[in-house]
Amino acid sequence: MLTVRNIPAEAWPQVTAGFQDLSYEQTLTYGVAAAHRIGAKAEFVVLERDGRPVAAACLRIKTLPGLGRGIAWIASGPLIQPLTGRHDDLGSILTALREHICDKKGHILRLRLPIAAEGDAAALSNLALSSGFVETDRAAAYSTVLIDLKPGEEALMRGLHGKWRNILRSALKNEIKLDRGPMSELSGRFAALYDAVQTVKGFQPDIPPDFYYQLSGPDFDHDVLIAHREGKDLATITVGRAGRRMVYLFGATPEAGRRLNAGYFVIWNAILIGLAEGMETFDLGGIDEESNPDVTRFKRRTGGEEILAPGPFQAQPAGPVPHLVLRAEAFRKWMRR
Repeated sequence: MLTVRNIPAEAWPQVTAGFQDLSYEQTLTYGVAAAHRIGAKAEFVVLERDGRPVAAACLRIKTLPGLGRGIAWIASGPLIQPLTGRHDDLGSILTALREHICDKKGHILRLRLPIAAEGDAAALSNLALSSGFVETDRAAAYSTVLIDLKPGEEALMRGLHGKWRNILRSALKNEIKLDRGPMSELSGRFAALYDAVQTVKGFQPDIPPDFYYQLSGPDFDHDVLIAHREGKDLATITVGRAGRRMVYLFGATPEAGRRLNAGYFVIWNAILIGLAEGMETFDLGGIDEESNPDVTRFKRRTGGEEILAPGPFQAQPAGPVPHLVLRAEAFRKWMRR
């Protein structure tokens, strides 16, 4: 039988260190900050069978004032791939979470499974649907390109699309240099590049880069990579790390950098850094062909695997309260327009 228990925040990094599907969204450092940003509270649960952890989840719970009930969101979770021991049945895990969050605590539960979840997305979706969940459009789906770093540098170079590889080789001849450092030290240079591109393209991320400027903790850190030549910054990306997984968070290459293919240079160097530091995968931070076809094509040609994370899914308790919560959520979104 599966048991679900809450654990203190300080115990979370030790628990998640035992799961191979940990991503930055399930870290203590990111989860607490992301919850605080929206006026929610981070809670941490571990699911055990015979005393052994088989799943775990960081939840961001936002409740209606005076009601004590609301929406619990699990981003890139629950973690379901322990490093040791047999992997438990996903259907049983989701059912236990639903009973704990919805039936016992009275919250609506939403989740998007990790991109590294075992099994194809359709099979995992069917398991979620048979465990009392429904698909929902009230949270964003996540599609990305995931590069497996384990084959090594030569195999990764061979795996690049021919045009991508040729452009990279050209960039490597352009005498471009790389600076790497924490966001706290390089935020000014990063912001200058990012703001210049944002002004031209007009995009607006859901979570802006300055959210990450001082974000650092025991289970998540991130660096800024800046490509430059002759004293001029040409391109930048920020890379987060949790466990053995890297993720591309933000990037910007203004016109001067594009002429020298500096964006290719900085991504390839991120890959090399990941290899040197024993990272296993590099998530390129999402793709959206409709809103950004050029970046989508760029990421697809890195040789990584295009993956759609299963979900998002939703389950809710019986009674009228969930409908009040959903109406309040819809009203808040309407007010922010």
